[in-house]
Amino acid sequence: MAKKEKQKAAEKKAAKKQKQKALSAPEAEGALPQNILPVGERVQGDKNIYIAQKVYRQIHKFTEGKTENESGGILVGEFVEEFGKQNILIEGFIEAKHCEATPQTLTFTHETWEAVDKEMEKKHQGKSIVGWIHTHPDFGIFLSNYDTFIQENFFKEENQIAYVIDPIRGEEGFYFWEEGKIERCPGFYLYDKTGVPIKALKAEQEEAPAEPEKAGGVLAGIQTALLVVLSAVVVMLGFQVISLSEQVNMLSANVRGLLDEAKLSFAVIAQEQREMDARISAIEDMLGIAPQAPSPEASAALPEPSIDAQPKTSPAASQPAPSQEDANG
Repeated sequence: MAKKEKQKAAEKKAAKKQKQKALSAPEAEGALPQNILPVGERVQGDKNIYIAQKVYRQIHKFTEGKTENESGGILVGEFVEEFGKQNILIEGFIEAKHCEATPQTLTFTHETWEAVDKEMEKKHQGKSIVGWIHTHPDFGIFLSNYDTFIQENFFKEENQIAYVIDPIRGEEGFYFWEEGKIERCPGFYLYDKTGVPIKALKAEQEEAPAEPEKAGGVLAGIQTALLVVLSAVVVMLGFQVISLSEQVNMLSANVRGLLDEAKLSFAVIAQEQREMDARISAIEDMLGIAPQAPSPEASAALPEPSIDAQPKTSPAASQPAPSQEDANG
C-alpha cells in the first residue's frame, strides 16, 4: 500500500516538473506565437500585431496614474513574415526618459535617444525598434498632427507602429502603415508561452471583486448619503411650494369672487335708491306738496332788510320850493 502511494507521488512530481518545463520553454525564434488571445476585430490587411502579455501589462502599469502630461516609450521586438502577412511582435518596452511632455505633446530629446540606445545594447541585443507608445490623458485614441509628424520622421519604416493609450478613459489602439498611410489597426493579439493563461485587462477589471472601502470610500459614501438627503429635502420643499402656490391661487380666486359680489351689491343698492327717489317724486306730485324751503345755507345768502322803515326821499324833495319873488328877483 505504501509502495503504491510513493509511486503515485513520484508520478505527480514528474508531471509537475514536465509542466513547469513546458511553461518555461521559450518560443522558437522567428516563429509566430501559438498561445494567443485576440483583442478587438480581426485584421483583414496584410499585417498583424502581437504583443507579449508581460510587456502589455508592463506598459499599462507604466501609464497608470499619468493623467496630467503625455508619457511614452519605445517598443522593441522583431518582424516575422508568415502566411503572406507581415507580423509585428512586441517583445519589450523602454521608457522614454528625459523627454519633454505637455498635456498634448511628447518630444523625444537627444538625451532620450541616448538612454534608449544604452537600454537596447544592455537588454535587447538582436532586437529592433518596432514602434513607439504614448498616452493621451482624457483625449481619446487618435494621432494628432504632431503625432503623425513623429511617426513620419522617426518611425517611418513600413513595419513600425504607434501605440496610443488613454489611461483615464481606459482606451487603447494601434496604428500601422497601410499603403503609405497611417491607419488605425482594428485589433491585435496578446500572446504568452504555451500553457500560460492569457486574460485581457478589461476582463480582469470586470471580474475583480470589490475592494473594502477605505477612508476615501467612506467619505464618498457620506457625500452620497448627504446628496440623497438634500435631494429629498429639495423634493419636499418643491411639493410644499406647489401646495402653497395652489392655496394662494385659491385665495386669489375667493377674493375676486367677493369683489365681484360686492360690486353687484353696490349696483343693486344704487338701482333701488333711484327707484325709491322716483316713487317719492311721484307721491309728492300726487299730493301737490310744494317744494321744500331753501336750506339755511341758501337763506343766509339773501340780503338783510334795512332798519329804517321809512321810505327814503331824494335831497331835492326835502328842500322848500322857491317863491315867486325869488323867481322874479
